[in-house]
Amino acid sequence: MPEQTGGRNDLRIDHSRCLPIRYSESSCRRCIEACPHGAISIDEQITVDQERCKGCLLCTVVCPSGALEINHDFAACLAALAKVTKPVLGCCRTTESANATLPCLGGLSDEHLLTLIHRLNTDLTLHLGSCPDCPNNSMVALLQERVSLLDEQKRDQGGCRIITAEAGTNVTLQHEQLDRRSFFSSFRNALFQTAAVVMNSATEPVEQNGSYGDKRLPQRRELLNQTISKLSADLQGQVSKPFSHQITFSPDCAACQGCAAICPTGALTTTDRAQHPAFKQDHCTGCGLCVEFCLDQAISL
Repeated sequence: MPEQTGGRNDLRIDHSRCLPIRYSESSCRRCIEACPHGAISIDEQITVDQERCKGCLLCTVVCPSGALEINHDFAACLAALAKVTKPVLGCCRTTESANATLPCLGGLSDEHLLTLIHRLNTDLTLHLGSCPDCPNNSMVALLQERVSLLDEQKRDQGGCRIITAEAGTNVTLQHEQLDRRSFFSSFRNALFQTAAVVMNSATEPVEQNGSYGDKRLPQRRELLNQTISKLSADLQGQVSKPFSHQITFSPDCAACQGCAAICPTGALTTTDRAQHPAFKQDHCTGCGLCVEFCLDQAISL
């Protein structure tokens, strides 16, 4: 069994998006609590211990602001899975027996799983065969719980089924079937994808400290919004409901607009100074930073 695991470089870190760094009195310690290796600490910046981090990516699943994200092209992964009738998704330890891989399957959030469910047309197998002796094996129970809950929720929503194949389960790998023309087309696309990965790795730092005024959605929320937009109107409401947060302002709101400034995703936007900020529900990840930051305690989430 290979000893290989992921590591610190499988993470993309943007310190400016971390809630305790944006507001020192924020109580958010989600990533620290989720890390099974005790590799994360937060002071004036996010520190991920290179020796302790094994790349389980559990921190990326719980971070609500996109301060910690997977340093991997999930869109390319999804495209590779869509090319076969019985796709298998593995990790860095099962590359030879999977159609696509992530550094660790612990990084599959609810948003990633829902995207797989509604974008793939056939059952998907998650290859967990190498997990028992992996340092990241604590993620297995958490991933299976997420899959099980989503499986119950999606019974009336359609979509593909996700199967978890544990150690001892026979995983059959089916490769993409290509005719001559498709072979050369696929080969060309693979070259372009490889070149894109090389170019991105050279130009996009794994760690950065962006502007505190920049607003953007975390990758996984952007992925969810894109997936929901492709569903029927009935399904859109069902799928989005668990992720739909609501913010209300009490009469104590002084309309100072401070919550709009501190919000990392742009869910709150400045309006007339005499009114409270406008709220974009599909941009809210429920991080709660606005509630903590409000001096008037006028915000409810």
